[in-house]
Amino acid sequence: MAKLFSINEKYSNRIYKKEKLAEFRRQNVNVRTGEVCLIYTSSPIKKITGFFIVKNKIRLPLQKLWEKTKKIAGISKKEFFNYFEGCKEGTAILLKKVKELLNSISLNELRLKIKNFRPPQSYYNVNNKLYNILSNIIPQKSLSSFV
Repeated sequence: MAKLFSINEKYSNRIYKKEKLAEFRRQNVNVRTGEVCLIYTSSPIKKITGFFIVKNKIRLPLQKLWEKTKKIAGISKKEFFNYFEGCKEGTAILLKKVKELLNSISLNELRLKIKNFRPPQSYYNVNNKLYNILSNIIPQKSLSSFV
């Protein structure tokens, strides 16, 4: 099952430019290698703008996590440690492939199709209703050829 991640515009842009190939989370995220993860670019964009395939997930103490990911982090050491302030460990989701959608779907469009739709604070599993709507935007044929 796919996941939907909320990502700040600054970082989603870096992901699409392939400058950032690791997505960091404070909590341990339940993702698997090969899983499809949709990107909801948060305010002010407020759209599902693309997706990535999970290469791997790493959960480590912060210094080790930084050493392992700094070349693909797409953020400075200061940004990294500021984000993880107060944490002993962090999670890095390594991105295998990334695709920006030509036809993104806005929050307003989603709310017309799914009453009370709320974008995730961090991430969540895509339910069947959302999956069906998104399959019209990301046809399985193109998605499976992408994977």
